[in-house]
Amino acid sequence: MLGYGEGLALLRMGFGLYFLSNAISKITAGWLATGDPMMRAFIGPALQNNTAEGFYRPFLEGTVAPAAGTFAQLVVWGELLVAVSLILGLFTRLGALGTMFLVLNYMLMKGLLNNAGSSDRLFFLAGLVFLLTSAGLVWGLDGYLRHIWASNPFTRWSAGLTGRRPEQVPST
Repeated sequence: MLGYGEGLALLRMGFGLYFLSNAISKITAGWLATGDPMMRAFIGPALQNNTAEGFYRPFLEGTVAPAAGTFAQLVVWGELLVAVSLILGLFTRLGALGTMFLVLNYMLMKGLLNNAGSSDRLFFLAGLVFLLTSAGLVWGLDGYLRHIWASNPFTRWSAGLTGRRPEQVPST
């Protein structure tokens, strides 16, 4: 039987593997070379079918579409970085924030209440859980390297180390 930490670690790694699979799929579809696949599969249909949130549509039309190649690369690299963070449990809180940022943009493009974004809502919730629970401390490099990360406030937060630093904890 697994404990709560191990169960959360399995979920974290599973979500990371999903991001890795999506990133590899996008790479093989040519997203790093051109923005055309992203425009055909996501941005174009969102604009043509008017599913993007109203306030988000001008961003898609005026910023993303003209620079589709750059945004396609950013999506792929973002998904790869999130995947590595979640799979390895490395700076998991940053990976969780990356997860939430990516899927929030996907939801705004598809429409917040559109059923096409239902898995995106699940991913956003999972990212929030990973952010709030220090999900990389079990079966992750954050836990393995906790004594190194503990000395720096940024790495402490990124790894999900809360409470007092090790040198502040009274010895028993």
